[in-house]
Amino acid sequence: MPELNHFTHKVVCVGNVSVDIKAYSPEEDGTEAYRDGSIDLVPGGVARGMAINLKHLGLKTAIVSVIGNDIFGDYLRRGLEQENIDTTLLKTSKERKTALFSVMASAGHSASCIYCTNILREITCDKTILDYITNEKVTALVMDSNPTEETLEGFYEYKKVHPKLFVFQNATAPDIANKSIKWAPYIDLFACNEFEAAAILGFEPVPDIQTANAFQKIGLRNFIITFGERGVLVRIGSETWIEPPYTPSQIVDTIGAGDAFASGFLMGFLSQKPVKRCIHYGLACAKETLLTRQTISNSLSANFLESYPERY
Repeated sequence: MPELNHFTHKVVCVGNVSVDIKAYSPEEDGTEAYRDGSIDLVPGGVARGMAINLKHLGLKTAIVSVIGNDIFGDYLRRGLEQENIDTTLLKTSKERKTALFSVMASAGHSASCIYCTNILREITCDKTILDYITNEKVTALVMDSNPTEETLEGFYEYKKVHPKLFVFQNATAPDIANKSIKWAPYIDLFACNEFEAAAILGFEPVPDIQTANAFQKIGLRNFIITFGERGVLVRIGSETWIEPPYTPSQIVDTIGAGDAFASGFLMGFLSQKPVKRCIHYGLACAKETLLTRQTISNSLSANFLESYPERY
């Protein structure tokens, strides 16, 4: 494998590209009446976040997703192109609107989310995409669980025939966390958070060996589970690592931190760095992302991570 500053990996990220509409009020009001606050329009989506994070960290990335023929779709496409993400495989739907997430929170209350992601059903695994993977010498697939089971199956059938292709699978959300488990033998690295892990296992997990063993019994060889303030659990083969988080001075927003950890870890893993170093990259990426209202930190780069202190 190449050294950190000489990546030759080409990564295709498959899944959600969306817009998050975040509303927050510092006023506590149980009546849910009109109240003052802030509203932010933030580009989001697991596939988009992973593609941009990995690009910042030195890898070549492309996106496979679908956007609407609307202002939100234009907004997302322009943003991806400005980040130099290959959008050759980013389709525009003729019928559906761009995926949207509306997140509302106020002081003293848990956040609620309403989303519309029907457009993601149009993500396919067709000949155009498979030819791209072959012709562009793609070395890794990064997939979330939003595409249909038929689409996921198409990529895993390709993986069966091309075992050297590295597949990273993200659980994405508790309600679809189990979606890809049937292809566990073909997943090279799996990632989820504690809530997605609970949906998969059927019980509340904790960062310990028992949880790691339970996960491996369902067929996953290598995986990472993030536990927020309790840190991360990593199992690679028969070895387990449990690490506390790099706690920031303040947490501005938690959305995107899990994907940031996965991106940093994956960057190191693909370049065959020691697992402990991969975890360091992931924790650093997560910490920096917690410090921004955006789902991606512009601070991230390969050189930035190399000089990042392991604890502070």
